Amino acid sequence: MLQILRNKAQSTIIQGVVLVIALVFIFWGVGTNMMQSGRDAAIVVNDQEISFQDFQQRYEQTINDYRRQFGDAISDEVLKGLGVKQQVINQLTQSALLRQGTQAMGLMVAPVEIQTTIQKMPHFQKEGAFNLEIYKALLTANRMTPHSFEASISDDILTQKGLAAINSFASIVSDTEIIELYQREQETVTVNVVKVSPALFLNTIVVDGKELADWFETEKNRYKGEQKIKLKYLPFHYKSAMAGIPVSDEQILARYEKEKGTYQVPEKRQARHILFKADKTSSPEQQAAQLKKAEDTLAKARTGKDFATLAKTLSEDTSKTRGGDLGAFTQGRMVKEFDDAVFSMQPGAISDIVTTAFGYHIIKLEKILPATTRSIEEVRAEIVSTLQAEQTKPATFQLANTAYEDIISAGSLQAYADKHTDKSIVATDFFSRTTPPADLESDPKFLDTVFSLKQGELSSLIETPSGYFIVFTETIQEPTLPTLDAVKERATQDYKLVKARKMAQETAQAFLTKMSSGADIAAAAQEAHLTILKSGPLRKNNPVPDPALPASLVEQALRLGPKAPFPKAPLTVSDDHYVLQFLERKVPDPATLGEATKKEYKTGLLQQKQDRLLGAWLQHQEKNSTIITSKNLLN
Repeated sequence: MLQILRNKAQSTIIQGVVLVIALVFIFWGVGTNMMQSGRDAAIVVNDQEISFQDFQQRYEQTINDYRRQFGDAISDEVLKGLGVKQQVINQLTQSALLRQGTQAMGLMVAPVEIQTTIQKMPHFQKEGAFNLEIYKALLTANRMTPHSFEASISDDILTQKGLAAINSFASIVSDTEIIELYQREQETVTVNVVKVSPALFLNTIVVDGKELADWFETEKNRYKGEQKIKLKYLPFHYKSAMAGIPVSDEQILARYEKEKGTYQVPEKRQARHILFKADKTSSPEQQAAQLKKAEDTLAKARTGKDFATLAKTLSEDTSKTRGGDLGAFTQGRMVKEFDDAVFSMQPGAISDIVTTAFGYHIIKLEKILPATTRSIEEVRAEIVSTLQAEQTKPATFQLANTAYEDIISAGSLQAYADKHTDKSIVATDFFSRTTPPADLESDPKFLDTVFSLKQGELSSLIETPSGYFIVFTETIQEPTLPTLDAVKERATQDYKLVKARKMAQETAQAFLTKMSSGADIAAAAQEAHLTILKSGPLRKNNPVPDPALPASLVEQALRLGPKAPFPKAPLTVSDDHYVLQFLERKVPDPATLGEATKKEYKTGLLQQKQDRLLGAWLQHQEKNSTIITSKNLLN
């Protein structure tokens, strides 16, 4: 939430782009009246009402953000599990509290600030200057009212001012804090690792027939088969209906004009680069050496040496095999420092040394590919598919609903099929939930529905990602419990694994107990037929895993020390148990902290302080506020 608030000042401008911009006629002096609040508010924060419309807009925006991030395949169940509705309630409430608190500080937004902000928006500019015609056209094209955008921009500016005022109370990070964090992040420990796995004991287990039978009696439900069903169903696929939907040239042209902005291809730039790697883990000496290499190479490039050849022989980036060629890319695709340099250059120019988190770059801009708009002929097929898809769902629903009414009138699915010989009723053999027929919808929601039907029951219309289905359950085959003889091989393996897991756990605990009592680790390991591995230096968030220890246990290894050389209990990952013995800890010398790394740590610590302060401030505001959320919203 705190990051959302921090980004709010730009959210309307950036996320709105061209298609969702609502503007204010402030340039002509038209009034700044706000919409009157409806009586039925979604949320009321200290008498300030947040409408259901505002909630719905933010909710849909949040859903779309998730879909852009994770793809359209993200299910409604996952979205529900993410608690999107409560997220939006919290966002709107805390945003309102922040604005109210900012106003209580005496901070305000002047009309000229709103005007200046809009004038600077690139979507309203032509050749670098605000253009009134573009401004008016966008407003008209999007059928937006002026007051909503003015209010939104005003809220953004007010939020930004409030954040700045609160952050001003957390603006200092001491060198001591930076060094402590640096040492905490970069310190390493080395440990002995003894891994105890069930696999060590599987071949030593002799299975007693009676013990196996007794165990099977307590565990036989795990061998119970799945319920199976046999269906008849009538499918109505979107794909089948889509091809028959006509689309006129007039519809295509209207959609093209309406969404012309989405067919814009932004400017791209093609560049080469030479990289000399250096990151925050590099020592000052390493950084200085890499910078010297970059300076020498830049001098060669500027005296006429072929840039591609220099990249092939000197660059430390994977692009060296292509002569440093990075291909064509749009603004914003590269890290900021690199991006800023490329998009300020002219073709053929060679940059100064550009420093990023990856190291030192020398860049040559090859060419600029100007922004273009794809022609209607280029996007015609896309538009046709989109228009057909928009009409497909209601058309398919109408077909399915008519068929369902006819089935009810006929008395059964079979009677309907006898009467409508042109309709294809599909019959399945018995199948389980985990093995549906290849031509049947495998959507989990669909399977939940069909497996909840009783024998002889007709479903209602079932909507799926591919269309609608009407299903009749002919027969249900309930699962049965097998005898031990029927699953003896599988049961024997499972029984051996259960015993091996127990033996591994007991062996690891006994070994740890012996070590904690002062036994020699080498002798104890030899006696228990275990192997000792010595780890390399283990560091927090090390991108290169250590072969001796799973990455998930590194944090616990770092907690060990001379006074507590062993964990209190064996550490477990899956079925494997690990006993660790502390050997050595190394804390980095503060002198190895380079200026670039120091700056990164300072920025991170400052952000943490400001987030904690903002969080505490919002909690205080919330505690001393009256907040009412509509029951309709909570249902």
